[in-house]
Amino acid sequence: MFAPDSTVYNETDSDGYCYIGSCKEDNGSCHEGESWKESNCRIATCHNGNVTYKLTQCPTPVVCANNFHPTLVQDDDGCCTHYECQCICYGWGDPHYVSFDGTYYGFQGNCSYWLVKEILPKYNFSVMIDNYYCGSVGGLSCPQSITVFYKSYKIFITQKDVNGNFTNQISVNDKHVSPAYQNGDFRITTTGIDTVLVIPKIHAKITFSGLIFSIYLPFSEFGNNTQGQCGTCDNNRKNDCMLPSGKIDPSCPNMAHEWHANDSYCEPIPPTPTTTPTPNTCNTTICEIIKSSVFESCHKVIDYSPFVVSCEFDICHMHIKRIGCTSLQTYAEICAEAGVCVDWRNATDGLCEYTCPSPKVYQACGPQVEPTCDSWYNQKFIYTVNEFSAMTNVKSEGCFCPNDSILLSSTSDECVPNCAQPPLSCDEEGQVKVTDTVGCCQKDKCG
Repeated sequence: MFAPDSTVYNETDSDGYCYIGSCKEDNGSCHEGESWKESNCRIATCHNGNVTYKLTQCPTPVVCANNFHPTLVQDDDGCCTHYECQCICYGWGDPHYVSFDGTYYGFQGNCSYWLVKEILPKYNFSVMIDNYYCGSVGGLSCPQSITVFYKSYKIFITQKDVNGNFTNQISVNDKHVSPAYQNGDFRITTTGIDTVLVIPKIHAKITFSGLIFSIYLPFSEFGNNTQGQCGTCDNNRKNDCMLPSGKIDPSCPNMAHEWHANDSYCEPIPPTPTTTPTPNTCNTTICEIIKSSVFESCHKVIDYSPFVVSCEFDICHMHIKRIGCTSLQTYAEICAEAGVCVDWRNATDGLCEYTCPSPKVYQACGPQVEPTCDSWYNQKFIYTVNEFSAMTNVKSEGCFCPNDSILLSSTSDECVPNCAQPPLSCDEEGQVKVTDTVGCCQKDKCG
């Protein structure tokens, strides 16, 4: 016991900071209702002058409004883990949007719009999308590029038609770069189909593949602090249609128009097209694949109904032969992010077939980042990919080197023999083992 006003401790730590504790109470009692944390994950509470203890009660899992599984996060005191619903927004087609909290809506507009802006500036982070009228009926629009602003960077991602093949085009601060690209703040990779931008410090991931985009932000960094067409990430759908003024619009499509950037070519809101297909003018058979056994493994994870609705709408309103494939591809990508990989293209009778440039081959469930001969690249882009929890064990579709080969470099499409080699014995008279360089590997042979 210590006398009133006596010093309990007077210590200096290794950094030179001084800590002094003294006893102020003279009756040895605690304040009624006062509680404090003790060691061993206990909570102490004062009642009638006595102190009682109970173990820290850990929170139960939450149900995420966007239907994704919550992420398990360790508390600072190490006593508990809690669950957070991550901010996941995506869009596809002409275009269809799903907000951070899972609200689905359709939207058309020939302009640039803010998908995400911070309410209170914290990271100088925002995402803008540029739409254009894409030769469809009723003034429907499609995304053609996405621009990510972070710190002082402007990262522009689009796709260009080069001799009939769509190629990813990327620039950083208006200078062209080729994936894989990395600096101290972010990295950009591609599977040939998707371009992926990862910002490790804020655990953000943005993907773009022409008519499809997705934005993944952690709740711990962006919860309750987003606005724009993707809505407010707070696990509450009721405020998803928030205007720049902070008011809630009952219509998300009306709200989406209010988030336009200052572009001179913005046009008035087009008439809202009917969502009822015209009889005998469109064949939506491909949309049934989403509801079929092909995607059965994903049905329990991600609700498929918005993708069926969007697939039918796009086919019946757009003069693009493969437009239905966009809804299937988006559903497959969202399922993959939830840990379920689906090989679906073979079920479309060739309509959604993806042909890779030789010598690469298509894989529905390939690696997010393809390994190369460059061990430094592999270390930076593959082995550190788990810095972003949502990317752990996630598969991606794309174009990859055949199983018996490896990519020469991240800036080359050349596939070279991999380095695996069984033990070699040179038993014939006069033979010796020599080492030769083949591709990026050193191979033993008898000479």
